[in-house]
Amino acid sequence: MDKSSALEYINQMFPTEASLSGVEPLMQKIQSEIRRVDAAILAAVRQQSNSGTKAKEDLAAATRAVQELMHKIHEIKTKAEQSETMVQEICRDIKKLDFAKKHITTTITALHRLTMLGQAHYLAPP
Repeated sequence: MDKSSALEYINQMFPTEASLSGVEPLMQKIQSEIRRVDAAILAAVRQQSNSGTKAKEDLAAATRAVQELMHKIHEIKTKAEQSETMVQEICRDIKKLDFAKKHITTTITALHRLTMLGQAHYLAPP
């Protein structure tokens, strides 16, 4: 508000000397309004400050949760690698056992045929 409009406002509010008697109640009303606005501003500033603190706490909690999740993912990856190694070892052992079974079966078949050959030779007429 510039000076001329402030003067116009005052002249409108108090056009005569007799109306100046209403200055004191108007001043009290204005001061009361100023106190109310100040209180509202203070409350808003406090709420904003509390919101900022809460946001920082929430951010810190989220950061901790992410770090914990990353740690768990690392643990799972490590266990998966260990499991893969163990499965490969088991497969290698199974292959060895499979080859051993194949050789034993071949050996049993050969011995069985040898036995049959020996019996056929023993039973054969001279």
